[in-house]
Amino acid sequence: MARSTTFKYTVTVANPGSGNRYYIDDILQQYVVLFPGCTYEFNQNDSSNGGHPLRFSETSNGTHNSGSEYTTGVTTSGTPGSATAFTKIEVTGSTPFLLYYYCTQHSGMGGDVVVPNNYASGNMAIFNGGESPGASNVLDYIDSISSTGNAKDFGNLSVANANGNVMSSETRQVTNGDNTAGNDTYVIQYATKGNSSFFGDLTARRWLGGVGGNKIRGINYSGFQSPGGPNNTIDFCIFASIGNFIDFGDANVASYFDASCSDSTRTIKAGGISSAPATYTDSIEYVATTSTGNGTDFGNLISAISGSGLGMMCSSTRGVFGGGGSPNTNVIQYITIQSTGNATDFGDLTTARFAPGSACSSTRGLFAGGETPSLTNVIDYVTIASTSNATDFGDLTISVSRHGGGSNGHGGLS
Repeated sequence: MARSTTFKYTVTVANPGSGNRYYIDDILQQYVVLFPGCTYEFNQNDSSNGGHPLRFSETSNGTHNSGSEYTTGVTTSGTPGSATAFTKIEVTGSTPFLLYYYCTQHSGMGGDVVVPNNYASGNMAIFNGGESPGASNVLDYIDSISSTGNAKDFGNLSVANANGNVMSSETRQVTNGDNTAGNDTYVIQYATKGNSSFFGDLTARRWLGGVGGNKIRGINYSGFQSPGGPNNTIDFCIFASIGNFIDFGDANVASYFDASCSDSTRTIKAGGISSAPATYTDSIEYVATTSTGNGTDFGNLISAISGSGLGMMCSSTRGVFGGGGSPNTNVIQYITIQSTGNATDFGDLTTARFAPGSACSSTRGLFAGGETPSLTNVIDYVTIASTSNATDFGDLTISVSRHGGGSNGHGGLS
């Protein structure tokens, strides 16, 4: 006999003291995990469900939070509280990684749904913090870099965090930002929608540096230190181990507002501001990610002015930098990570912008938000292997700049 792929949850409604809430199999607002290839029936035949239709949305709290009902693969039957009432969802490989169940009639009753097998397997991006215009704690995510569409809400940073950096492994991001967070860093799990938690401390308090790494290590490369200005510190974390960063070495050029990219063995830092008041640098340098030591000269960007406030991305062989400058530029340029030399023209962004967030899979990169000079929420994409102009992808949930971005499939993880 074939094994059934339909699983049933019993839904009831009760008031735990803060208003009516859904209980899923007697658990208050249960965090529900679903798997592709299965169908899940949320049974609402208990009389307590009367007047409380359960539905799904890609937005927390659904239509009560300006979201819309998610209907793909969803069927409903009967009137909640009656014998035949249920909401059923067929989960496939295309079902969003994150969904929410909610009551169409009453706010705040529902909870979270995650499809862990669909968390993009190297194709998911999370953008965090930034200036919007004050320090932001927003976490936005893109569930599939290979498609197009708008970002969705993921959760919140523990501390509002502008001028952020993000290092990413296949399973988690580690992020830090300006002095609203001091030298603290925070961790975000790709497979678990929600808020960040504390990770550890940097060896030196700084922000706006370059970041990179591979599956094992995250590299935090130079940055701005207050007091002190441009800083040459390089330190690193071990993604799998919650704890403080470890000294790596010193940058060849102390700078901030720079950008970085990585393959599995080399981390690149490019451009930035090397003194205060602003002196722009076109310097590119690198370190061997798997060892420790100081930065080594690599080459130069197309121009120094384009080297400040860049977005960056990487495949396993190529690093791509875009935007930046003062005034803003739309220039996109690239390097071959294992071949020292100068950057080459790649194409243009859809609009000139400073300090966009960026993230990538191993084949496609995103430039998100930035200053045009006004704040924007526009997301562009490029195919990393093909020189060309950027194309519109969608929008972030907020207009923001100077924010961190990362993915679980960048070139350093190859």
